[in-house]
Amino acid sequence: MKDIIRDLASKDQHNLKLHFQVGLGIILFCFCLFTTTIIYHFQKNLLEEETFRQTELVMASLESTRSYIREVLRPRMYEEIGEDQFIIEAMSTSYITRVIMDRFKDTLPDFKYRRTALGARNPSFEANAQEQEMIDYFRKHPEEQEWHGVKRLDSERYFTLYRPVVFNSSCLHCHGNPDDAPSAISTSYGETRGFHRKADEIGGILSISIPLEESLTQIWKRSFRMFGTVLILALLLYSTIWLLFHQLIITNLRDLLTLFRTTLDDGGKSPLPKSLKGHREELEELFRSARTLVNHLHESRSRLVDHTDNLELIVAERTEALKRSENQARNQVKKRNKELMLHNTLTGLITSTETLQTILHQVLHEALQVIPAKGAGIYLYDNNANTYILQCAENAPTLHEQQHEIDHRQIKIIPSEKYDMLNISIPLCCRNRLLGIMLITELPCETLNDALQELLLSIGQQIGLTIESLQNMQSLRQSTELLQSVFDGISDPLILLAPDGSLQMANQTFLLRNNLGMDEAIGLSIDAVSSEKQCLFSGQLQELDLNAKEPHTEEIQLDDGSIFDMYFYPILNRENSVHAIVCFAKDVTSLKETEQRIQQTEKLVAVGQLAAGVAHEINNPLGVILCYTDIIKESDTDNEELISDITVIERHAENCRRIVADLLDFSRSRESRIDKQPASINTTIEDVLTMVRQQFLKKQINLVCNLDSTLPNCLMDSRRMQQVLLNLIMNAEQAIGNKGNISITTRAENSSVIIEIEDDGPGISKEITDKIFDPFFSTKEPGQGTGLGLSVSYGIVREHDGEIKVQSTPGNGARFTVTIPVTKESLSNE
Repeated sequence: MKDIIRDLASKDQHNLKLHFQVGLGIILFCFCLFTTTIIYHFQKNLLEEETFRQTELVMASLESTRSYIREVLRPRMYEEIGEDQFIIEAMSTSYITRVIMDRFKDTLPDFKYRRTALGARNPSFEANAQEQEMIDYFRKHPEEQEWHGVKRLDSERYFTLYRPVVFNSSCLHCHGNPDDAPSAISTSYGETRGFHRKADEIGGILSISIPLEESLTQIWKRSFRMFGTVLILALLLYSTIWLLFHQLIITNLRDLLTLFRTTLDDGGKSPLPKSLKGHREELEELFRSARTLVNHLHESRSRLVDHTDNLELIVAERTEALKRSENQARNQVKKRNKELMLHNTLTGLITSTETLQTILHQVLHEALQVIPAKGAGIYLYDNNANTYILQCAENAPTLHEQQHEIDHRQIKIIPSEKYDMLNISIPLCCRNRLLGIMLITELPCETLNDALQELLLSIGQQIGLTIESLQNMQSLRQSTELLQSVFDGISDPLILLAPDGSLQMANQTFLLRNNLGMDEAIGLSIDAVSSEKQCLFSGQLQELDLNAKEPHTEEIQLDDGSIFDMYFYPILNRENSVHAIVCFAKDVTSLKETEQRIQQTEKLVAVGQLAAGVAHEINNPLGVILCYTDIIKESDTDNEELISDITVIERHAENCRRIVADLLDFSRSRESRIDKQPASINTTIEDVLTMVRQQFLKKQINLVCNLDSTLPNCLMDSRRMQQVLLNLIMNAEQAIGNKGNISITTRAENSSVIIEIEDDGPGISKEITDKIFDPFFSTKEPGQGTGLGLSVSYGIVREHDGEIKVQSTPGNGARFTVTIPVTKESLSNE
């Protein structure tokens, strides 16, 4: 039985090469077939994707056309021809899209377009069986908007895109109740087909088909040619693999058999073959040699049994050797742990906030815990002195304060005064730049080996990296402080924003305005900034594209009336994308007010010159008219109707004379010289109130006076200032009408006298406030005012180097504020 098994094993070994050849061939053939199949399906998928994009494009064009007809053209046609008429060539979406696709086929005849329906009005467009299946599919799956895939049409493969035709409410006019449809449709198609549709009903289908038969055939031919090419390459690969197998495996088997022949000796009981008869005997000989090897192993086991008695002694010797090795390994691990701890310490010092001197002392102390030396010192390179300056030392009193010639690429061994000791100079490098040296003193000669030198170089590189990082952090900190000082030196709000809207930097003006601290503001979103004052940037940044690459400028006005020019400057990185945005707000309120005062003054000057000329030209004709009215009234006293007409003429002429007088007063106020004398503004107010008090009592208007008795005298023209105050008080009285309050307040502020006249009338709108000081502007009824009172008052106040402002909210009254300077400089200037 054993002989039979051995013969079968021998036959299997003989057939091993044949099995290898057949298996390798099958694998390569399957690989070729698999590769070709993958390429075929890949190209087919690409073709289907490209065809799908084409059908989508055509379908989108048709959808746009139908939408235009349904939403624009058809309603317009109904307006022109009436709801009962229907022109198919201009109003039917089905007809127009079919005509478009028929013309489209002139260019691409292979395209197929169909719009069919169940119960179609035109029997030629009745859905076929395949289209009915798709209509049923869309009815069962209403959430599906389209279906696309490859189908066989007329025994050829086509890529087809289907979309359902859904009747909406606008379609029911023609497809709903036949009685409601245009008569032209009923006349053309009858009343049996195409009607009785419902809203949101899927009643038809759109399809676009593109032929794929020729393209798929070409893909198949290319794939077949690819298969042949890959098969030829596989045959070449098969030949190469078999040649390598023969050269490497068979040759090595022969060498292995030769090794067995020369080394194995079984005492001549089973001699090995001396020669090889063919390729098949190589594996058989290897099998027989393995059996011989097993016999030798059996004999070796027997010999091992003979040594069992000496096993305890051998184990004891090996155990002792292992203990010695374990102690050496433990000491080596401790040493390596110290070295790792040193590297970890040096790495941690990179982010330390201590000074460089403190860190260098700590580095030196930690290094001496690992290096078996007595002392050491660290020198750093000084660019100004072009030498190395000693920064710190430990247990090294003999070190010099300076060192000059150092080879920064290798460790330099320096002889010591003690014959068994060495001094070693270690370069402190980073990025091939020598930053300094660490000098080790009194290192025992027997400890210096290759491992220690590598450790010293590694420590030097780590210390160099630490020094450079600390120097860079110090430079960065100085740059940051310098940039912050520049920011803080700008008196207007200035911030630096990230593209996500978070604050990266802000100056003190911005922080004080929004009651924020620097640590609190950094990283805070600009939208989250809230303060008592209105935030300058949040509102504008909501409308601004933070990724815009162009600067942006904008002018805003806050709720308190202040005006700011906003500047937004993007900072681009190397990729030309926005890295940060500089936001700057310039307060231009005073500048705008100055420009407004200049414009107002120029208006007053121009209008004053015009008023003087017009008044003189009109005054003389008015005098003539009034003279003749007196003559007519005296000459014909019996004609009452004539006297009545003349009285009307006289009244209107007098009104014109009053207006002319106001014009003359306005022009003279611009030309006359103001006689400024020190006077009390409170006294002037009292004089004005004496004139109007009785009139106000009749109208039940309450006057409230809060006059500061400590006010200094103002340098002013009392008569002209009395005119200003009277004008403002009378305007307040006219705004109130009957039953109201007028408050008059005086106070001193910043070397000026402030007069506030406030009423509780209806107030003034923003549109009127901007024009209130313009000449001839009035809100009174025609004939009740010339609109020159506030203009004259404005000019008088400006000639006193003062200001007049108005503040009002509709429904909450109005407040006029007059400011007159009382400084010595104003007195000396006058």
